[in-house]
Amino acid sequence: METGYKGNHAIIPMDVDKLEQAIFNFVKNAMESISGEGTVRILVDSSGKDRVIIKISDNGCGMNPEEIERIFNPEYTTKEKGLGLGLPLAHEIIRGHGGEIRVLSRPGSGTTFEISLPAGRAGEKNGTV
Repeated sequence: METGYKGNHAIIPMDVDKLEQAIFNFVKNAMESISGEGTVRILVDSSGKDRVIIKISDNGCGMNPEEIERIFNPEYTTKEKGLGLGLPLAHEIIRGHGGEIRVLSRPGSGTTFEISLPAGRAGEKNGTV
């Protein structure tokens, strides 16, 4: 797994445990999409004024547009084991923090989840959501 950080420091008002669980769910999903060897990349970009962008990318199996439309539905899963609730839960946590998620994917080419979260200003107190 590779990580990167770009931009100035930013504060994201958050519930740390919930946001950690959401990011974990995206990373776990990325890892599970890779059969054999592959790469998961995490990039954090706080160079924007009001937003922090977290990109979680893999070079796994990818998804078609129909799958992308359904991945945040709690009743949808492509896995034989598990309930398929990781991404719907992550989606709700991100939305609860005022964030948005963009999914870029192509079958056979991998997937990128682009998570956009509101940023506070340096010196502000970190609150919880």
